[in-house]
Amino acid sequence: MIGYFKTLGSDIFDLLYPVSCLVCGDRLFHDNSHICTYCLDYAFEPANEEYRESCDGLIIPDWITMQDSLWEFDKGGYLQDVLHHLKYSGVSELGRVLGRKLSLKLRKNPFFDLDEEVLLLPVPLHPSRQRKRGYNQSAMIAEGISKATGAEIVDQSAIKRIKNTRTQTGLSSASRKNNIAGAFQLAKPEVFQSGRVLIIDDVITTGATMLELAGVVRPLCDHIGLATVARA
Repeated sequence: MIGYFKTLGSDIFDLLYPVSCLVCGDRLFHDNSHICTYCLDYAFEPANEEYRESCDGLIIPDWITMQDSLWEFDKGGYLQDVLHHLKYSGVSELGRVLGRKLSLKLRKNPFFDLDEEVLLLPVPLHPSRQRKRGYNQSAMIAEGISKATGAEIVDQSAIKRIKNTRTQTGLSSASRKNNIAGAFQLAKPEVFQSGRVLIIDDVITTGATMLELAGVVRPLCDHIGLATVARA
């Protein structure tokens, strides 16, 4: 009986305050994904459809096994709005939804075998920024991938962000490298015994941040992949 009233209360709440898809505006009843299935499948332009070792236009060093992204970033478009909500509107569950979608793309990548031996490494936020935001959006994406694949997420204490960098947005490629240099510190090298790591972030532009982080674990890992929701 209690369960019945809880369900009834939930149904009434959904009728009074329906959640809408962030893209098309359709109602999402009993759904905390924030994006409808149709929009997840068709609203955004796919990136790297031919499954090259990296997306077009990115210069990736040969010691990186692969780089892949789910969609092309659309400045001023719906995907930018979605990622803005993820980072600044407190909808952390959206990251898990995007992570599960990204995992489907990664499973098809011929250059990187995504299995339980792979460690998922979300790009760390500086502690002050994470306290302000309440969560790390890259970690939420990694949780979605982990739930879909069984791959383990690296504990946030293993690598720390020790430099509170300014935003990379608007910086030149050289300025991005200088801005992020020395930002990460390896605290627990023993964590990376498997030798295979997939670094996770929401967006990749020049790759400066992800490559700086990859350089920290490079002496410990034979295979390093980079994966993001968007390629800008």
